This record gives sequence, C-alpha cells and structure tokens, in this order.
Amino acid sequence: MKLLCVDSELVYRDIISLYAEKEGIKVRCESSFDAAVRAFEEFIPDIVMLDVLLEDKDGFELVKVLKQASGSRFIPIICLASDTADAVMDKCFQYGADDFIPKPFSEVLLNIRLKTHMRHIALIKEMYRKNKALTYYQTMIEREHEMAHHVLDHIQTRSEKNSQHVAITRLSAASFNGDLALVKTRSDGARLVFVGDFTGHGLPASIGALPVMQVFFDAVDELVEMGELAERINRILLSILPDYMFCAGYLILMSKDGHLLYWGGGMPNALIRRSDASIDYLQSSHMPLGILPANEFEADLHSHYLNPGDTLIIVSDGVLELKNPQGDMLGDDKVERLITEAYANKDLILAQQKTERVLAEYRGDAAQLDDITLVALRSSFL
Repeated sequence: MKLLCVDSELVYRDIISLYAEKEGIKVRCESSFDAAVRAFEEFIPDIVMLDVLLEDKDGFELVKVLKQASGSRFIPIICLASDTADAVMDKCFQYGADDFIPKPFSEVLLNIRLKTHMRHIALIKEMYRKNKALTYYQTMIEREHEMAHHVLDHIQTRSEKNSQHVAITRLSAASFNGDLALVKTRSDGARLVFVGDFTGHGLPASIGALPVMQVFFDAVDELVEMGELAERINRILLSILPDYMFCAGYLILMSKDGHLLYWGGGMPNALIRRSDASIDYLQSSHMPLGILPANEFEADLHSHYLNPGDTLIIVSDGVLELKNPQGDMLGDDKVERLITEAYANKDLILAQQKTERVLAEYRGDAAQLDDITLVALRSSFL
C-alpha cells in the first residue's frame, strides 16, 4: 500500500513517514502543490495525507484536483490542519476530503486513522476484484446463453409456422423457455405434434429440448410409429435429465381426415372446441417422460378425431396457473370459457391473438411465474 504525504513542514513529513512505514506502507513526500500533482500521477498512491495550508498554493484546491484525478478509484484524502475551526473542517469535506486530523496529532491517533483507511481500501479492492470476476462470468454466461439460444432457435425453425391450421404461442417466464411446441407435416400428409413442458423454467428446463427436437424431426423424416417415438423420447430424457427433472407432454399424430392418435403424460387435459361450441377432451393418462425406465414405460396410444371447424387446443400448466395482480389463478373453468369464445372465430390466427390478449390482460403487471405454451390445431380436411 502507498501513501502520498504533502506538507510544507519537514517535521510532519518525517513523522508521517515514520509512522506509516511502521505499518508497511510505502511513502512519498512532497511539499508543494505542483509536485504533489505530479507525484499523484507517477506514484499512484492508495492514501493521501495533505496539509490544507501549503506555502505555494491553496491546499483546499489540491484536495479538489486530486479527487478529480482519482477518477473511479477510491483514494481517501486525509486533511491535516493546525486550524481546527469548524469552518476549516467543513471546507475540507466540501472540497472532497474523506477525513480530518488536527495538528499536532499523536502517534495513536495517526495509527488508528491509517489502519481504518487501510481496512476500507482493502475491502474496496476486494470488492472491485470480485466485481471484475462477476462481470467476466456474467459475460461468459451471456455468451453461452446466446449460443444456446442460437442452437435451439435454429432447430426450432424446422417447425411449421403459424397458419390457418396451426397456431403456436410460447411466452417465457425467463430468458429460456422450458416448454417445447413442435409441429411438422410428414411426407404421408399426417401432421406430427409434440408439446412438452419441462420441470421448472429457464435454462435448466431447456437442457432436454435439443435432443428431443432432434428425435422429433428424425421421426418425421423416418415415419416412426407413435409408440416407438414416445419410447425414444422417454429413453433419451431418462439418460440425460437429473432425477428431479422430467417432461410432461403430448405426442399427437393428426391424419389428413382429422383422425387423432395421441400419447399424453403429465399434462393438463387438452381441449377440443367443437364447431357447435361443445367441448371434448384428450386425456393425459400416463406418467411424464423421463421418469419410468424402459421396462415400465407405457407407450399405449389413444385416439380421437377432429371434424372440419373443430379446434384442438393444448395448454401448459403456465396457462392454467397464470395469476392476476390479486393472486387469483386463471384455472380450468376460465380457460375453458376463453377457448369456447375465442376459437369460435373461423380465422385461427385471430383466435390465437385474442387468446393471447386475454391472457395478457388477466396477468396485468403481475409476474409470470411459469412458461406459457398454447398450441391450437385445425384439421386440413374439408
């Protein structure tokens, strides 16, 4: 640690040097304004002690100059003065001083003040060091997130875009979305759908997304049977996810004539809004993916159908558990009423947009606690 002493009197320069060097502090002494400014730039001290009554120039102005020269660094400036009037002390602090010691002073007083400021400097240096490390790690994390976003977004672009047959809404509760919504029409004209909700949200909930997306699109290309596809996804998630994570999901194969073949595990029941405004359901009767070993996994499928004008709507828990500013949860009944009303619109895009508006209005300025996924499907059969 280094100390710059500025005093016109040699005796005080010697006393301060002696006391400071006993504490292991390297000292440089100057007696004039200009020499002090040069020393400050060359010596780069950690502490400055100066007499405000210099012979050549105003010591108060020196405090101001050195304080400005310190920039973002914290360099405590301790003023010395034989005049201990309140006006003198007040002026020292107005010009930027951090402490005041009246002359003459004892060794005990000087040591106490020096040690106090040395502790402050050590703490601030440690804080700067930790802040620098945190900034570095934050930058690295942001780069890793950017890379992960790029990879996930690139693969997800293979999923079909919103149309009059498919509408997908994904609203993240954090920087990463823990839900998946994949839709792709196979070469035989059937549309394959996967809607998954991983445990939690954010980056940890996205770690299983990449392999699931790859398996899904491979299955589209290879026309993999639905039961086998469910087993593949379960097997890969079981191998990569920690014990406390899993993926609730729906796998749906919609043929061109509106026939539905599906597997559901751990998800809320999906709703079919019929053209006559009645509601049917797809039952999610299995355990979520990534929990059961292969010999216990149930890959049996269920079937349903969509008539022309019907809409299949799949929602994640984040929709049902959405809270308003009063803390009231949206719940099944309100969601069902919303779907009945919104999807009466023959334009699927407009119906989806209305649903999004209603959800946003319900949430208001309350925090979104979970990822929201809403997938609406209509048959292309006329």
